[in-house]
Amino acid sequence: MEEESALQEAAMATEQSGDLEAAYDAWRTLTSVDANRPDYLCKLGQVAERLGRWTDSEQAFLGAIKVASNLKAMPSTPELIDKTVALAKTLLGSLFLERTDGDRLASARKAKEWLEQAAAAVPNQASLSFLGSAHARLGEKEAAKAAFRKVIELDQTYVEAYINLGHLLSADGQAIEAEGLFRKAVQLDPCSHRAHGALGVLLQELGNYSEAEAELEASQKLADAARL
Repeated sequence: MEEESALQEAAMATEQSGDLEAAYDAWRTLTSVDANRPDYLCKLGQVAERLGRWTDSEQAFLGAIKVASNLKAMPSTPELIDKTVALAKTLLGSLFLERTDGDRLASARKAKEWLEQAAAAVPNQASLSFLGSAHARLGEKEAAKAAFRKVIELDQTYVEAYINLGHLLSADGQAIEAEGLFRKAVQLDPCSHRAHGALGVLLQELGNYSEAEAELEASQKLADAARL
């Protein structure tokens, strides 16, 4: 137990320090130490994704789903297990949106498949937001809008959903509602360069050049600061 705790601390410390190779090795060791920990497999998958090891990441998330599903047969906490399975499916769906080693649309379809399962089981901000992105990539605009609206219903402070929904509405000529969403995103997170940028571009299209310039300048400054 002490050895396992030490390995956990080492894995988290190396990940936080940016030494992803060492973090990957540490989480992989932990999955060997205790094969019944889906959380270890999820962490392994996340680090593998950050390293661009797409297949390793996929296998880790699939392993987490299998382990967590098997645990449901045991007298433990089924609600917690359901959430763990949904989390692993959400992470797997997110992976297919990010991976670059295959056909982009085929990956989006796989992402949608996993995310629909996750959102059906545990409809939370993450599963629905990623599902919206999958729908959008597949050109399913109305389904994407519906998913992002559900995110906002669940959490009125979820900035990403306002921005993503605003982009979809703007592309459909619904500039007034899109502007309101972008302004809400800026209000919720004044440090979001994406929110300022989206608002600036839309205001420019609407002919509000002075405010558009200010928003685009703010977006650039925030983006530059984030890179430092």
